[in-house]
Amino acid sequence: QFTNINPNFANVTFNVTDGYQAIDPIDVTVTITEHSDEVDYDGEAHEVTGYDVSIDNDLYTEADFTFSGDDRVSGTDAGSYDMEITPEDFTNTNDNFANVTFVIVDGRLVIDPIDVTVTITEHSGESDYDGEKHTVTGYDVSIDNILYTEADFTFSGNAGVSGTDAGSYDMGLTAGDFTNSNSNFANVTFVIVGGQLVIDPIDVTVSITGANNTTDYDGQEHAVSGYTAVAGNSLYDVTKDFTFSGTAEASRTNVVEGTDIDGQTDMGLAADQFTNINPNFANVTFNVTDGYQAINPIDVTVTITEHSDTVNYDGEAHTVTGYDVSIDNDLYTETDFIFSGDALVRGTDAGSYDMELKPEDFTNTNDNFANVIFVIVDGQLVINPINVTVTINGHFNTTTYDGAEHSVEGYDVEISNDLYTEADFTFSGTAEAARTDEGTTFMGLAADQ
Repeated sequence: QFTNINPNFANVTFNVTDGYQAIDPIDVTVTITEHSDEVDYDGEAHEVTGYDVSIDNDLYTEADFTFSGDDRVSGTDAGSYDMEITPEDFTNTNDNFANVTFVIVDGRLVIDPIDVTVTITEHSGESDYDGEKHTVTGYDVSIDNILYTEADFTFSGNAGVSGTDAGSYDMGLTAGDFTNSNSNFANVTFVIVGGQLVIDPIDVTVSITGANNTTDYDGQEHAVSGYTAVAGNSLYDVTKDFTFSGTAEASRTNVVEGTDIDGQTDMGLAADQFTNINPNFANVTFNVTDGYQAINPIDVTVTITEHSDTVNYDGEAHTVTGYDVSIDNDLYTETDFIFSGDALVRGTDAGSYDMELKPEDFTNTNDNFANVIFVIVDGQLVINPINVTVTINGHFNTTTYDGAEHSVEGYDVEISNDLYTEADFTFSGTAEAARTDEGTTFMGLAADQ
């Protein structure tokens, strides 16, 4: 396309480097915000559909991409239902945008469980004392929401109460006897309306209550003795109208003693230890509440301080083992717990290595202590990194000019510490130099390579 018009030049060579106009595609971010909704459980199906679009460049529109996913979520039962649209559900169709990033803001349908109250009314009954066993069983159910039925809970208690002697016997149902099995209801409140078996006394009832004492464990023996007696009729004199053939005493030192593991030593009071000697009362019922000496377990805190050490890196393996123990109560010793962990940390390379003991590694074996809290004070093996100098000497060559190209390549390495080798660094440059004319061409080696 270029023609010489100067006759002074026989051959004109035009070396052409073409010019151009280029248009680079650009990036854009499209934010997809899934629709959401939250409702209370009502037994009906609910649905959420669709999404909103936000684009950070006005040149890009919703017409520039396609959607191949499912923008619908539905549910009936209580729970959280995610729409679960993914960036892969969207496809860019506009070549003017190189990287179209689809950012998903999650939406969901949330069906909240609701509350319900279930009223349990225990059955009741009343009889006169006749020496026979009487029983009341069963209960009635009332629920304040028709969506909840008796099939939605289970009963694990004993809906019955029996008695022979005069007195009032509670059925003793508790809310804990009933378990909700329908997750559509968050808080199911079981209200117990008490029922009783009542046996009316016809003569007299004498209540014997053994003395009791509860002491926190302190390593010492504690004791209690005696009882009180109260008659249900003022005509009955509890100071002379019956005899007692037992021993109203109890003592204890430890929470667990032999096969007795409940922390309590009972006096062993029983109705048959009391004998009526007043002929004016044909039937005297002795209701006995046993006396006892109880020892409560106590709490203690055991502090485990892991051992630590700090060394400089030398290519060798280093270890730290063991721990120190500190206890806030002299009654508790290291023999009262067992350790099932591994009090060892090992490392070779520079860094911080935690021993990582856990409270679960320690198990209390002394029943006199209820809550043994193991507090871990962390220890570490720290291996400090060391310094090293690497000397890079590029190869060089000097040649007398002869019109030909000469070149040299490579370099030598000197390291100040034998622990460091050429495998410990990388080289991103080019260790080469070439030249034809007189002068010097450097490889261009630099420390940042």
